[in-house]
Amino acid sequence: MTQLVEIQGEPLAVQVYEPLVRKGDALFVHGYTGSKEDFLLLAPLLAQRGYRVVTTDNRGQHESPHSAREDAYTIPSLARDAVALADHFGLERPHLLGHSFGGLVAQRAAVLAPERWGSLTLFCTGPGAVPAVNELALSLELLQTRSMAQLWEEYRDADARMSPMYEITKKRWLMSDPRSMMTHARHLMTEPSIVDQVRATGLPVHVVYGENDDAWPLAEQDEMARQLSAPVSVIKDAGHCPNEDQPELTAQVLTQFWDGI
Repeated sequence: MTQLVEIQGEPLAVQVYEPLVRKGDALFVHGYTGSKEDFLLLAPLLAQRGYRVVTTDNRGQHESPHSAREDAYTIPSLARDAVALADHFGLERPHLLGHSFGGLVAQRAAVLAPERWGSLTLFCTGPGAVPAVNELALSLELLQTRSMAQLWEEYRDADARMSPMYEITKKRWLMSDPRSMMTHARHLMTEPSIVDQVRATGLPVHVVYGENDDAWPLAEQDEMARQLSAPVSVIKDAGHCPNEDQPELTAQVLTQFWDGI
């Protein structure tokens, strides 16, 4: 059940998955154009394994209302949202997971408040900006000249109809603030690496990606893991979203790491 909670003076949409017997907590940050629904298949499996999981719509995305604050959609502000969410729900050193763009946010949140987290999972993400920016540059241009409804009809609808999550995908696209999406696109094109600062936190880090992930090059993710002295888990028969492609295997991989901490 979605609930709205006040974080940094404005509401965020959140869904909490409660286990019958809790052995730990986790907080998930979704990726570019995503939402808390990205974890609809994965989060219940983690709850079955004893983890309370908090998922949220990033500010200005899907059911999280648009913000009037100038900096609300920036990575530093989204990192503050993550820390404040952990405080709001009284999470006990939760395992922080960031997927794709959310991995950049999660790294910043780890550096901002390392004492707040039990571990950091970098899930199909990289150390900084994505190497290929042409598609993002086009998206940025289109977002400045067309409405969300126009973009959906012209560029998204045909492909989205292939997905069983079509209705959710369409709804969250139309509800999202284009200013949020433009800000995130700019971050994805320019964000510097803070891997050295993440390493300095001393947090246990886990790098996880699908064997067919095509966002950040796999070699770049492996090098990030090497710099962080982090184990790497590769999810077979999965692409950029193992949470949807292989939720059972992903749940197993995540909880094996968390259980070992």
